[in-house]
Amino acid sequence: MSLSKIHEIASTLENEYVEKWRSEGNAVVGHACIAMPKEVAEAVRILPFRLRGAGNADTSTADSYLSRYNCSLCRSCLELVLNGSYDFLDGLVRVRGCDHWMGTFDEVQHAKNPEFMHYFKVPHLVNGDTLEFFSNEIKRLKEAFENRFGVEITEDEIVRYAKVQDEINEKMREFYRLRFKKPRFYGSDAIAVVVARESLPSEVFLQLLESAMAEKKKVDFRAKVLLAGSPLDEIELIRKIEEMGALIVAETTCFGGGSFWNMAEYDGSEIYDFLAAKYLNNLKICARMFGEYAFRKNFIKSMAVEAEVDGVILQHNKFCDLFGIENAKLRMDLEKDGIPVLVLEKEYASTADIGRIKTRVQAFLERLKR
Repeated sequence: MSLSKIHEIASTLENEYVEKWRSEGNAVVGHACIAMPKEVAEAVRILPFRLRGAGNADTSTADSYLSRYNCSLCRSCLELVLNGSYDFLDGLVRVRGCDHWMGTFDEVQHAKNPEFMHYFKVPHLVNGDTLEFFSNEIKRLKEAFENRFGVEITEDEIVRYAKVQDEINEKMREFYRLRFKKPRFYGSDAIAVVVARESLPSEVFLQLLESAMAEKKKVDFRAKVLLAGSPLDEIELIRKIEEMGALIVAETTCFGGGSFWNMAEYDGSEIYDFLAAKYLNNLKICARMFGEYAFRKNFIKSMAVEAEVDGVILQHNKFCDLFGIENAKLRMDLEKDGIPVLVLEKEYASTADIGRIKTRVQAFLERLKR
């Protein structure tokens, strides 16, 4: 039953474990990017909770703050902040992601004026200088937590939680490999697992994951597909795609395998330098990282080979400049390498999109002769 519990958690925001966490006097801090080092927060019982749209298609209030020429995922999250759905958060870490997210946090600051909002700067390049800069930014994040919440964060505790994250990442890779050659889970299950991870204390999540992995499902499909592109937490959309026979067996997205697959294991080095390298190198999966197109293309190809997929779906939300542009080039390059590709531009959680998407997926399956 752990898998059903994971789906329940993924379909809500303030879940029962978050309520219990807060009732014990612990803080919950929101963020919006996989560059956020969980270890620093969890070392002093601060739960890092990743913002998501939770399938919310209503952006009527958010649209008066952030124009409709912005990413609909960002506007959906802004709507949830404005209507009070995220009032359980004790603050926000404004991670330097894409311009759409930066605009979103500008409007959150303007409309809600949260008592704690820390600007966490993330470089767009990976080299010696940026790694040193990012290491110092992680130290600044630690100091911001200490000053705001009146706590002391020790390096020993950060190291301890780095090892906890290593254990979770390895277990996640095991779970994902159960979907590759002889799939035991649906892609909608996998997305729910990743969403739950971003919404729970690590110890709780690890227990649920281990129990869920013991469950078995009868998985029917016509073709195995890899999902890539912009952030996607729309479990219902994945379910609709899979109902047509296109089974998502792997993802390189940041709400999928991209959030953990390339994470380094703690090697005993200076902890802040290690975290800087761990998170910045893993962030290469995102199109906001300059000069890393080859990394992202090769990551998709290697996952496609290991999972033995029949094709790739490259998706992005309308007005997502980064992935919209990159997906056009990826389609051409992957097709040259003999990998069939479907590019989907969509609006976040829009039911009006479902019919069009299903038609596109059906045509793609016919192209794959499945």
